[in-house]
Amino acid sequence: MSTINFAAREINCKIVYYGPGMSGKTTNLKQVFAKVPSHLRGEMVSLATEDERTLFFDFLPLDLGSVQGFKTRFHLYTVPGQVFYNASRKLILRGVDGIVFVADSAPNRLRANAESMRNLRENLAEHGIDVKEVPMILQINKRDLDGALTTEMIRAVIDPRHELQWHEAVADQGRGVFETLKTVSRLVLERLAKGQ
Repeated sequence: MSTINFAAREINCKIVYYGPGMSGKTTNLKQVFAKVPSHLRGEMVSLATEDERTLFFDFLPLDLGSVQGFKTRFHLYTVPGQVFYNASRKLILRGVDGIVFVADSAPNRLRANAESMRNLRENLAEHGIDVKEVPMILQINKRDLDGALTTEMIRAVIDPRHELQWHEAVADQGRGVFETLKTVSRLVLERLAKGQ
């Protein structure tokens, strides 16, 4: 849940990038971090594990507006992709306001995408959150790969009812990164404005 800093007149929102290992979660954050002016963002923090890292930073967006006179500060997190870091994933989801599910378009990653989405639903349920209650965007990443899975196939596995907004991306080139972030941020702010 978002937190309010009355002294600074800021609402702090937490957006988590979730998905299988090596799908592009970290690449998304690095692209955003590189493009946001330094006076509008905090430091990038990396909590390294043996095989993967969890990244975090916050930023104060310029063009996403305010909610009832409060500026909005977004804190962006990635989760470790490997299954054996599930305890870390659960911890990072605590207090989440919005989720970007980063799906990998590589032909051999369809099952990993499906398992990661199942894991996300389970971890949200453990926090007492229905997946439909939290603003979530599907980012279909690595669209430039030879033999990339079709967006229809990925959506059929990740979002068979077509309930999620989605964006195609090539995160390492910056394509689709900010479109995804703007969409999830807008959904988070809309939910906040309704008082949910």
